[in-house]
Amino acid sequence: MWQILRHNPRAFYWSLGLHVFFALLFFVGVKIDRPITEAGSKPRVVQATIVGDAALEAMVAEFQADQARRPAGPEISPEVSPEVGTEMIPDAQEPPDAVPLEDLSAAEAARLETERLEAEAAEAERQADAEREEAQRLAEAARAAAEAERLAAEAEAAAAEAEARRQLEIDRMAEAQRRAQAEREAAEAAARAEAERRAEAERRAEAARRAEAERLAAEAAAAKAEAERLAEEKRLAAEAAARAEAQRRSEAARAEDERRARVEAERRAEIERRAEAQRQADAEAVLERQRRLEEEARLMAEIEERRLVEELAQESIEQEARRMAAEEAQRRLAAEEAQRTRESDLLSSLASEQLAREADRYVPVIRDRVRQFWVRPPATGRDLSTVVSVRLIPGGDVVPNSVRVVQSSGNTAFDQSVVAAVNQASPLPVPSGPVFERFREFNFTFRP
Repeated sequence: MWQILRHNPRAFYWSLGLHVFFALLFFVGVKIDRPITEAGSKPRVVQATIVGDAALEAMVAEFQADQARRPAGPEISPEVSPEVGTEMIPDAQEPPDAVPLEDLSAAEAARLETERLEAEAAEAERQADAEREEAQRLAEAARAAAEAERLAAEAEAAAAEAEARRQLEIDRMAEAQRRAQAEREAAEAAARAEAERRAEAERRAEAARRAEAERLAAEAAAAKAEAERLAEEKRLAAEAAARAEAQRRSEAARAEDERRARVEAERRAEIERRAEAQRQADAEAVLERQRRLEEEARLMAEIEERRLVEELAQESIEQEARRMAAEEAQRRLAAEEAQRTRESDLLSSLASEQLAREADRYVPVIRDRVRQFWVRPPATGRDLSTVVSVRLIPGGDVVPNSVRVVQSSGNTAFDQSVVAAVNQASPLPVPSGPVFERFREFNFTFRP
C-alpha cells in the first residue's frame, strides 16, 4: 500500500474513500434480520398485591357491583393500594387457602390484570432493549466514522510526508548533481588552466632556447668575422714586416721562437684554465663565455701584433705567416669545438639536473614504503642511520640478494632490519623511462 501511496497517491485516496464509505454503510444500515423478542421468552415481572381477607371481600364486592353496572363485558381495572410490593414470580398462582366460589370471579380478574401488566412490562423492556441496541449501534457507527476519518487523516498526512520526503530527496539529488557538475566544471577549468600554464611555460622555455641559440650563433659569426679580419691584418702586417725587416738575424729569430713558444704555452695554459672555470660556472656561463672570447681575441691580437713587429726581418716570413695562419685556423676550429663541447656539456648538465630533481621526488616515497615494512629491533635508538645499496629492475622489483650495507649504523640488528624491510617492500615505487636509470642501482639512506 505504501508503494501505491508513493507512486500513485490519487489511487490510494480513492481506495481509502471507498473503504470509509462501505464502513459507514455497514455501521449505519438497518438490521433487518434482528429477531422479534417474544413476551414469554423472558421471565415476566409481575406486580402483585397481597391483601387480607377483609380487603379481598371488599374488592370482590366492588367488582361485582361494577359487573352489575356494565353487563357488556368485564373491564378489570383494579386500583393498586398503598400496601403493594414487587416480587419476581414465574406465574400467577392462587393462594394456597381455599377460595369460596363467589370469590373465583375476583381472582380471575386479578389474574387477568396481572397478565396484562406483565405483558406491558415485557413490551416496555423490549422497547428499552431495542432503544439501547439502536443507541449502541449508532455509537459504534460514530466511532467507526471517527476512526475512518482519523485513518484518512493519517493516510493523507503520511502521503503528504512521503511526498515531502520524495520532493526533498529529489531536491537533494538535484543539488548533489549541481554540486557535482560545478566541481566537474571547476576541475575541468583547473585542468585547462594548468595545461595552458604548462604550454605557456614550454613556449617560453622554447623561446628562451631559441633566443640563446640565435645569440650563440651570432656570437660565433662575430668571432669568426673578427678572426678573419685579424688574420687579414696579420697577413698585411707580415708582408710589410717582411719587406721592412729582411735583415733580421737568425739569433733574433731563435730568441723569438723561444719567446713565442713561451707565450704560446702561457696562452694555452690560460685557455685551459678558463675552460675549466667555464665548466664549473653554471649560472654565468654565457656571460663568462663572451668575456673569455673578448679577452682571448684581445690577447691573441696583442700577441700576434708583437710577434709580427718582431718578425719583420725574417727571411721566411711568408712561410711562417702561412704556418701561423694554419695554426690559427686549427686553434679557431679547436675553440669552436671546445665551445660546442661546453654547450653540449651544459645541456647535458641541465638534463642531468632535471632528471636528478625528478628522481629526488621519489626518494621520500620509497622511504615511506620501506618504513611501512620496517620492524624496529629491540633496544635501538632513534638517531641511527644506515646506507644500503639497492639494485632494481624496471617496475621497481628488488633484484634478489642485491641489497647490501654500504655504510653501517654501528648496530648490526638495525642494519639487517633495514635490509629485510627493503626486500619486503619490493616492488618499490619508482618512475619509468630515463629517470628509472638513476634507480637501477642506487644508495638508499634509511633513518627511523
